[in-house]
Amino acid sequence: MEFFTLALFTLFSSVYSVLALSPPGACLLEVDEGPCRGSIERYFYNTMTQKCEIFFYGGCQGNDNRFKSYEECQKSCFRIPKVPQICRFPKEEGPCRALFRSYFFNMTSMRCEPFYYGGCEGNSNRFPDLTACKEYCSPRKTVPVLCLDFLDKGRCSASFPRYYYNTATKACEEFIYSGCGGSSNNFVSKHICMDVCVKGSKQSRDRPVHTNVSECLEERKRQD
Repeated sequence: MEFFTLALFTLFSSVYSVLALSPPGACLLEVDEGPCRGSIERYFYNTMTQKCEIFFYGGCQGNDNRFKSYEECQKSCFRIPKVPQICRFPKEEGPCRALFRSYFFNMTSMRCEPFYYGGCEGNSNRFPDLTACKEYCSPRKTVPVLCLDFLDKGRCSASFPRYYYNTATKACEEFIYSGCGGSSNNFVSKHICMDVCVKGSKQSRDRPVHTNVSECLEERKRQD
């Protein structure tokens, strides 16, 4: 009975630890050093710069956007879609007290959400309607998912020349496949790899230019 209870506890603990990390969700959390006063070198995914960066963890609490190495951070967060810079600004209502219903792109939920703009100042992460916000900020899948898998040579002992899409160099590169296992990022020829991953990434349409109406009016007043 004790063995069964221990096994069940271990199973639930393992499941909980996997769900707690839940990348890429953890990568979207704000960095949290925690309340303790240690100085442990760790890495977090910065949604503003869209890069993995170093920080010093206090040693207790905090959240799951915390990785032991740059490589671990990259491996967990590299699939976070890239969005234009203005969409990464935090929501800012401004100091005035009007109530203009607007939309901003929330980097934590990766969605356009409503808020009330005060009518002055603020920042460019502000759109007059949901459609405009989604058109400019919503991530577009420019590369097929299988091209984003990590290089995995497999677990057998054969030697087959294959190609995979390298997300760092954005090119198809050769590797030796062992014959079994591995990931979906595995193509029998460079030509096929290019057709699926490189040409596919160039077919996404260009984003429209975001024009903030209030900024245009202010610029016009200055010119007058």
